[in-house]
Amino acid sequence: MGDPEPSQRAVPFFFSRLFYPLVFFGSIAAGLTAVARGWNYGLVSGVLIGGTAVSLIVLEAIYPAKPAWRMTFASFFKRDLKYIVAGISTGALISYLGALAALKVASYRAGFAGDLPLYFSVPLAILVFDFFQYWTHRWMHETNWPLGSLMWRIHAGHHLPDAVYVLMHPAGHPLNDLIVRQGLNIGLIWFIGFNADTVLIFSLITAIGGLFSHFNLDVRAGFLNYFFVSTELHRFHHSADLDESKNFGIITPLWDIIFGTFVYRPGRLPQRIGVTDPVQYPPSNRYWAVFMLPFRRAAQ
Repeated sequence: MGDPEPSQRAVPFFFSRLFYPLVFFGSIAAGLTAVARGWNYGLVSGVLIGGTAVSLIVLEAIYPAKPAWRMTFASFFKRDLKYIVAGISTGALISYLGALAALKVASYRAGFAGDLPLYFSVPLAILVFDFFQYWTHRWMHETNWPLGSLMWRIHAGHHLPDAVYVLMHPAGHPLNDLIVRQGLNIGLIWFIGFNADTVLIFSLITAIGGLFSHFNLDVRAGFLNYFFVSTELHRFHHSADLDESKNFGIITPLWDIIFGTFVYRPGRLPQRIGVTDPVQYPPSNRYWAVFMLPFRRAAQ
């Protein structure tokens, strides 16, 4: 583990300390307003998520936490453009269709959670989803028997980039999002019976949090890191050092705290990002080679 590299420009206090909570909780407030006023949930989600993504991309280009991770014209055309296209055609489409499917399921499936108030149903959705996601995610990283190895190869593509930045968020295999995240999400909504209002707020928290968790800016979330996963926590999950590549939760660190995999090192950055033995894997910019990873044997 190494000390953080200085940004080319000092990060203003507003962007380092205030921007994350304002956007995160502001998006939740906008979602609650949409529920109260009956706005179109799909449109609200698209505007909030798209607007946040653009804002983060611009800010991390100006104030990168680690300049080596910053997207350049060369890296954009050689590496990032492929994943943007793939992300739009697969990852983003799967996520969007998954969110719409979840809303549709929530509209037709009535369960015990459907009558709960939002202040109870949303935390319940977060805790239940992230509990199963935590163990699935940890299982991918730490289990070597056949099914676990297959799941790792599906997930490994997301860990091949050697930098953490917003546009690497969709990097990886489409099966990773389809089976692990959307399948788990829709399955739990069906089984527990969350209503569409809960699904909207839950989806916003998941999507906005996911963008911020890959944000290449020196965000200092402070005590919020014990409640929600931010870039201060998730960038260590992408560390090539197995001793610190923990933090398997994607929404809340609660299960990491309980099960002993919580890594929080304020003011520090991982020394190296990526997989432990990169020679065992194709370069992250070879999209089709990454796509074929689940269908061949690979080291972890």
